[in-house]
Amino acid sequence: MYWILKENDKIKNYPSTSDIPEGIDMLDYFSGISIPSSREPVNMTLKSGSSDFRGHIMGGMLPLFHKKLLLMLQEFGVDNVQYRPVDLLDPDTNVTEYGYFLVNIVGLIECVKGYDHNAKPLDRPTFLERFTIDPEKAGDAAIFRLAESPRLVIINDELKNYLVDNGLSGAILCETDEYTIL
Repeated sequence: MYWILKENDKIKNYPSTSDIPEGIDMLDYFSGISIPSSREPVNMTLKSGSSDFRGHIMGGMLPLFHKKLLLMLQEFGVDNVQYRPVDLLDPDTNVTEYGYFLVNIVGLIECVKGYDHNAKPLDRPTFLERFTIDPEKAGDAAIFRLAESPRLVIINDELKNYLVDNGLSGAILCETDEYTIL
């Protein structure tokens, strides 16, 4: 079984970032390519009115993972996630927060059953709902992005169970065959 891992946007005024940082190419983060690493922090700003809740995932155009989630991924054995520290400014308090990282999940996998990769781009779905992952094509990847919809982060059953057992918070885990966009 496969799961979509995303921020819990059901939380009232859930915290998210407001923009793409200067010098960051959003397409690089959704292309699956390896990006040169840097320990230089990226400056990002929370959306005004964000709640003070801080979970393991923060939403926005580019998702942020908390250092605790990155440690869980490393302890599990995930080796295809690159990360860069973020200095996160809360515009409502003018306080800079630390502990979140901009993540790049390396490698896109074509593995959605029934998806016609040979169709013309305008004949393909613009988003995926209620889909099934072909486990043979996904291989042993514990976390990955879909070639068919690179904004979605997919995790396998084993990683999902590990994260839940280790206290994952502020995230939604939705089975791919139950996923809908509202």
